[in-house]
Amino acid sequence: MNHIFGMYLSVSKFLPTRLFNSIVCFTLLLAYISTNSLLVAQQLPPGFSKSVSQSGYVGSVGMVFAKDGNSFFVWEKSGLVWASVWNGTSYNRQESVTLDIREEVGEWNDFGLHSMCLDPNFETNGFIYLFYVVDLHHLLYFGTSQYSSTANEYQNATVSRVTRYKLNKVGTSYLTDYSSRTVLLGESKTTGVPITFESHAGGTILFGNDGSLLVATGDGAHHEGIDVGNDSRTNFQTALNLGIMRPEENVGALRSQMLNSHCGKVLRIDPTTGNGLPSNPFYDPMNPRAPKSRVWTLGVRNPYRICIQPNTGSTNPDDGSPGTLLIGDVGWFKWEDFHVIDKAGLNCGWPVYEGLLPTYLYYGTNVHNLDEPGQPTFESLCVQPSSFIDNPDPTLRRFTHSRPAMDYSHSANITRVPAFNGTTAIVRELGTVGAPAGTQFLGHCAIGGAYYTGTQFPAMYQNTLFFTDYVEGWIKSIVLHDEGDHHIHEIKDFASLGFDTNILDLKVNPRDGSLYYVRLDGVVSRISYGGNQPPVANATASANYGLSPLVIQFTGSNSVDPEGQALSYLWKFGDGTTSTSANPVKTFTAVSTQMYTVTLVVTDNEQLTSSQEVIISVNNTPPAVEIVTPASGTLYRMDQATTYTLQAAVTDTDTAGMQYAWQVTLRHNSHTHPEPILYERTPTVTITPAGCNPNETFYYVIIINATDNGGLTATQSLTLNPDCSSANVAVTNLQTTSKLNSVLVSWINPNVTFDEVMVVAKEATGFRGSPSGTSYTAKASFTSDGTAFEAGKVVYRGQSNSVTVTNLDPLKQYYFRVYTRVGNVWNAGVQGTATPNLPPIAPVVVPPAAELYTLYSYTVPVFTDPENQPLTATTSLPDWLTYDADTGVLTGVPVVAGSYTLTIGVTDPGNLTARVVMVVVAGPNQPPVPPVVGEQFAQIGRPFSFTVPAFTDPEGKALAYASGELPYWLSFDTNTRVMSGTPTQTNSYSVTIHATDPQGLTASVRVVINAGICTMATVKQGNWNDPTVWYCQRIPTGAETVYINHAVTVPTGYDAYAKSVVYAASGSLAFSENARLNVNP
Repeated sequence: MNHIFGMYLSVSKFLPTRLFNSIVCFTLLLAYISTNSLLVAQQLPPGFSKSVSQSGYVGSVGMVFAKDGNSFFVWEKSGLVWASVWNGTSYNRQESVTLDIREEVGEWNDFGLHSMCLDPNFETNGFIYLFYVVDLHHLLYFGTSQYSSTANEYQNATVSRVTRYKLNKVGTSYLTDYSSRTVLLGESKTTGVPITFESHAGGTILFGNDGSLLVATGDGAHHEGIDVGNDSRTNFQTALNLGIMRPEENVGALRSQMLNSHCGKVLRIDPTTGNGLPSNPFYDPMNPRAPKSRVWTLGVRNPYRICIQPNTGSTNPDDGSPGTLLIGDVGWFKWEDFHVIDKAGLNCGWPVYEGLLPTYLYYGTNVHNLDEPGQPTFESLCVQPSSFIDNPDPTLRRFTHSRPAMDYSHSANITRVPAFNGTTAIVRELGTVGAPAGTQFLGHCAIGGAYYTGTQFPAMYQNTLFFTDYVEGWIKSIVLHDEGDHHIHEIKDFASLGFDTNILDLKVNPRDGSLYYVRLDGVVSRISYGGNQPPVANATASANYGLSPLVIQFTGSNSVDPEGQALSYLWKFGDGTTSTSANPVKTFTAVSTQMYTVTLVVTDNEQLTSSQEVIISVNNTPPAVEIVTPASGTLYRMDQATTYTLQAAVTDTDTAGMQYAWQVTLRHNSHTHPEPILYERTPTVTITPAGCNPNETFYYVIIINATDNGGLTATQSLTLNPDCSSANVAVTNLQTTSKLNSVLVSWINPNVTFDEVMVVAKEATGFRGSPSGTSYTAKASFTSDGTAFEAGKVVYRGQSNSVTVTNLDPLKQYYFRVYTRVGNVWNAGVQGTATPNLPPIAPVVVPPAAELYTLYSYTVPVFTDPENQPLTATTSLPDWLTYDADTGVLTGVPVVAGSYTLTIGVTDPGNLTARVVMVVVAGPNQPPVPPVVGEQFAQIGRPFSFTVPAFTDPEGKALAYASGELPYWLSFDTNTRVMSGTPTQTNSYSVTIHATDPQGLTASVRVVINAGICTMATVKQGNWNDPTVWYCQRIPTGAETVYINHAVTVPTGYDAYAKSVVYAASGSLAFSENARLNVNP
């Protein structure tokens, strides 16, 4: 399954109220309580029952219990956390929200607040940890003048983040200390978990048994088809331009296989600092916040829910054993994965593998991993295992596929486990010979569950894992073991197919041993065993509206008790009157429109209760609603996201106080992916391209609920299908490359006939509309008079495939959209973004060695910034060194011998960085290092000159030079290191040159000079004016015969001279432009 979520009801980040609970959720929840609850007992094993613990949440996606079970927390996708406390008979939900970070959370499609966990010492320190997607507007502008608390920037690249807060308990309520906010991962746009599309952010944060913090992340890539980078359907270009990901990470889903990417991993970090832990398999002590320092497991796709098997691993984080991870990894086209990760460095294989076998489309793409030595292909780095024994070296385990403990099919009842035939990896199906016991099943969205260590359930379910499937709605129980070639002993059916819908989280309540689960539509349910269970109220009314006096027959006798006990009834009619009859008749009288909330409470013999509400609206009729915009039959574009302003015609006897709730939902095959609820009368929505794949079904559904002041609601829905012909005229591979005060915008033109493309540019925000007509003037300079377009300018028109937009501000973000015109029709365009800020340029550094107990000083060459912006320095130095950022001087006195790694970096105002890493060796004074000197040739009767290369002193000290005994004709200048003289006879001379440091340490080099008659012949190929090409080590004159034995070129504009030229069979002479050879001048 490509995404996670099904239909849900959410609150916009802009609205503080929970209005939708009473407007829309009401009827859905009543339907759920009155029908679904009555069938549950038949879908669970004998003795088990299910009851609703709480309802009324909006987009609830998970829950977590305190250690003693006396409180729990439910988090909503929008960024809200609610606390509930046990009051002796039930859990009482706090009236006020415990934590609200909706302003920061990016909630669209599958994104939002994904997970929360409590510190192991929560009872004393109050720490909670959150894992969520960050709104790009908040990520870029928070704390600046460009930030607005009511703005967001969705449908774009961004990051996921891990943050810690402290809760204070005041009485029975929990309150957040917002000043305690600490970002552990993703503190900036360059340090988070990259996201380039609207799904696959991962989803779980939890503590290992050793106190380490584990974070399960998604691949951040496109969920449909193959994404191996440069996918125009994604926001990869924005991610690159903003530094959200490195160019090496532009490989789509294959990021899951990269050690230096946070994507597609289980990360293991220090809950205090966010650093990777030294006991992690790929930890780098020089960069503890690097992705590879944090990686524990790699190769996962979308591990939305994981848990830890109790009583496994160590309690000491230094041991590198947090416990056995049980991972439900949401699958792609064919298989859902369940992994058992019991050691460091394992590779779950995605996307080279889906399930137990190679992925039929990703495997063989031959994309290269640019982070690895030699840049091998991704599939070559992860091979199938030959046995169930893992490599003893945790750093090498990633090169072998750690196959899932079980996978199950999307299309048929096929459930498989790994096995081996000799050394060949094979699969076995559940229930067959050599495989675990159990009945095979199918599903579409694996939700890792809860490991049950309680005692309330029968022994056959104790010490087993309960897990579920979001789409199919079943719950199963897995018995684990560690025998042979698989981790699973048996899979048992627990709750049957369709037991419940949209289950996103399973938890065991440590207080009573019950199994709790959270549904996306706001319901928290409890599965328990034995004992008295609460009754299930079922309230119906003969009518819900009418004129006063309105006579209503209420029916409560369809309420049931799981044990068959007699029930007592209490009806509260909302006007102060009550009835204890099972099926009372009530007359409602009002002079104007009036809404009554009628509540039925049923009680069994042991005083357990259940309630249900019914709305009665007097002097009122339901409104009527019809969606006007977009019109019925509208097709959404596939070449770029499309913006619609939603409008509906609503009629009612009284439209005053009408309340609106819109929701857009993407339907993909058998499941749904909803957007947040919008409460404006005419909201603006963005439809992202999805569909036109012959193997899958995609379309959008727009729903409006209009509720009048009497509480009656009208609903209409509209279906939008994709326009599969619109994708053909869009440009592809849009690239926006930052240059000096400019941006190069480039693209590939469509492969069909078109009239022109037009490029527009603007600051700060993207474009929403399309051009009209052709009356536009284009100027590539942004400060010039190009035609205004949506607060931006037209910068190009034509049929080329690039334009450089100039005169841009290096500290501003710019958006560029490339439109295509065919006839009189412009398409929706393709958009990219860039900030025309180039990173600082790091110098080349060669620091000298440091002498023990002696003052060391080295001036680091200057960092430069292309835009001449001020730079801020950062350093990572050993204790004995200091760095003066103003002078660039490193100073200090070493007292311990060793090699010290230093890092000096700079950051420009746009947060772009450059750094140099150097190694300074400290030890006793070392002698100078002599150069390598080849033999020299001196022609008899001609002046000879040769500069001896400088010796290198490890500590960078000045050296004194001297020579040994010299031939009669040769002299040596100790200041310039120049040997000179004119030989008079043929001979070979050996001369020794010495260099001495201030402490008297000396090194020597021997220079051999061969004197003789010189033949002007080539000794290698090259340019005529290069002395090393000639045997005589100089350029020929017009008085000499030249022998060409190699390929020689006379360079551009050069005049060469020779008395004559003799060619060998292997010799040739070529002439560049305006080059000449003057023979016998």
